[in-house]
Amino acid sequence: MALSLVVPIFGPPAAGKTTLTLRLGQAPGRQIFRLREHVSKEVLAATATSSERLGWIDEFTVAEALRSYFEAAHENPDVHTVLLDNFPGSASQVDQLLTTLWTLTPPCYIEPIEVVTDIKTLKQRAKTRKVCHRCERDPISDPRLPAIPSSQDPWQCAHCGGLLHPRRGDSPRLLKARLQRYHQTAAGIRAGFTDSGIAVTQLDTTNTIDGAADLLAPLLISRSRSL
Repeated sequence: MALSLVVPIFGPPAAGKTTLTLRLGQAPGRQIFRLREHVSKEVLAATATSSERLGWIDEFTVAEALRSYFEAAHENPDVHTVLLDNFPGSASQVDQLLTTLWTLTPPCYIEPIEVVTDIKTLKQRAKTRKVCHRCERDPISDPRLPAIPSSQDPWQCAHCGGLLHPRRGDSPRLLKARLQRYHQTAAGIRAGFTDSGIAVTQLDTTNTIDGAADLLAPLLISRSRSL
């Protein structure tokens, strides 16, 4: 087994990108890449709350994170697929990703997925989703992974029993800024792939994210086996 498939998953906030990658990443041989897990605490802290710098990470840091991650994944015989959660976030990050992947031998198949849904669904999901500070030890105390509430109490974590909290980035001010940033960068992300001859597949998660995962799963299996 060798790394043969890389799946960049991007889209607007609250469209279900993380839930989708968590669901698909459970299969053997798959790993999930999240950029925030491969940069310093200081870099994250500088981008967490400012609407002007929200999520912005300098190109050198991104390039180093990608290089070190994919070199390790490429050498890991147990990994054949990497799912990129909410990456790339800009046209320049598409270029950095492709430059990194094109240095690998043998080459990987790249299958970009743009997650889409309507604005009403986005706002509703952002309003209701919660995170668990106890289960996700985020370096700047800003957890991102969606927590599952217990059936008895919507504010209690089903996994650890701890208190759930709204996600910081889902506050109305920051959600608006994140949506604006996505709409400003989405066309450039698509073009970054298509101009390199890589088709982007759109995946609608409006009805259910699990249903979208079920639609995508066979494609990933066929792609990973074709190389």
